[in-house]
Amino acid sequence: MMLSPAPVEVRVDRDQCRRLAERIAQVRVRPDEFLVRVTTAAERRREANLWFFLVAICQATRTLQGTLDGTWYRGWDYMVHAARRALRVAPDGFTAAHLVHTTGDSLCSLFADDGVAEHSTLDRIPERVAQWRATAQLLLARYAGDVMNLYAAADQRLRGAGGILARLAEFEAYSDPVEKKSFLFIMFAQRSGAWAVADVEHLKVAIDYHVMRVALRSGMVRVADAALAQRLKARSPVSADEDNALREAVRPACDLLVQHAGQSVFDVDNTLWMMGRNCCFYDYEPICGDHACWRQSQCTFVRSIAYACPGRCLFDGVCLGSRDPAFRAYWETTLYTRFY
Repeated sequence: MMLSPAPVEVRVDRDQCRRLAERIAQVRVRPDEFLVRVTTAAERRREANLWFFLVAICQATRTLQGTLDGTWYRGWDYMVHAARRALRVAPDGFTAAHLVHTTGDSLCSLFADDGVAEHSTLDRIPERVAQWRATAQLLLARYAGDVMNLYAAADQRLRGAGGILARLAEFEAYSDPVEKKSFLFIMFAQRSGAWAVADVEHLKVAIDYHVMRVALRSGMVRVADAALAQRLKARSPVSADEDNALREAVRPACDLLVQHAGQSVFDVDNTLWMMGRNCCFYDYEPICGDHACWRQSQCTFVRSIAYACPGRCLFDGVCLGSRDPAFRAYWETTLYTRFY
């Protein structure tokens, strides 16, 4: 008989979430520079399908970087700006009818500074090609190739039988049990005006490695499993079950931030994500405590969040990692995943 894995001991620190939420309440999220607000049916269809396909391959974009229109971008920023560039040339480029024919060369050409496939820094090419093809095939088979039809078939609802989340989970690229890509896609579809979800109370923060890292270091969640805590700090591999359990614990912690900060789930999501890719990034020591900021000119947090930065993270002094090296030593889970 196969034994079930032992439960992972991770708990939410409700008091710490409230303290951190008080900091979030002090700032304002600026309009998202990635978004194009839409008004016509054609614009809604274009934007919804763009975000649907772009988010489908948005996992581990660390290697992707380069210069577009004279500006250097990295990761997701590069991906979005390259997609916008492509749309200016081919407005129907992000449709199932087009992407079902994706090849490695066409994918790499899209995400290359000069459009030359060999110059792209994108990795995991066969995986992403397969994701676009499979996603396009299923969208064509079930929704006439248009994600707006999925939205209509779900009656604009997130949860329940036949809801948006259940329908998205039928696509392999969106099958994450913690629904990171699903909520990220819905955030862009909703904020662009392409969608107007009926049951917005079910919206959640999209839990990726940046949000996970901030949650662990700040003390939003506490890892009671000593062996798991040590592996996280050592950046040793974890199992998919452990990864899911940790992200499942981070999600209600983020709910508390939304509740106590009095901000939308999208604004809290953006604040945490921008913090994780700037102040609490994986390439350098966290910018808190004794580590003053040295990268103001490159910071996308202050470009996206109205924060009079004193050279320290928004959470500095409240975040446990800013005061305790044991918490600062935490990293997100280490595993190969297609979910985030």
